Amino acid sequence: MASNSVVVFAFVFVSLFLVGHCGIIKRSFSDNTVAKYITERTCWWNEVCKEEFQQSFRCKCPQFSYCRSPGRYYNAYCSIANTGYIWTQPT
Repeated sequence: MASNSVVVFAFVFVSLFLVGHCGIIKRSFSDNTVAKYITERTCWWNEVCKEEFQQSFRCKCPQFSYCRSPGRYYNAYCSIANTGYIWTQPT
């Protein structure tokens, strides 16, 4: 009985040690290939800032928000989260 708990404790300890030394996992990707806007207006929060397969932004996201999407080939929305596929907007 005691040996089972020691094995479980050792397994948990080794697992946590290995997870802590795996390094930083990248949670976002930044893309700056789009450089122009269709209109020069500010987007509303959670509004589509870039449509899929388009080569220009629909609008500019407000300060402290990001034009982000789940991947390159999805619509991007203005959001305060900086994870996922981030479309870098020119100033």
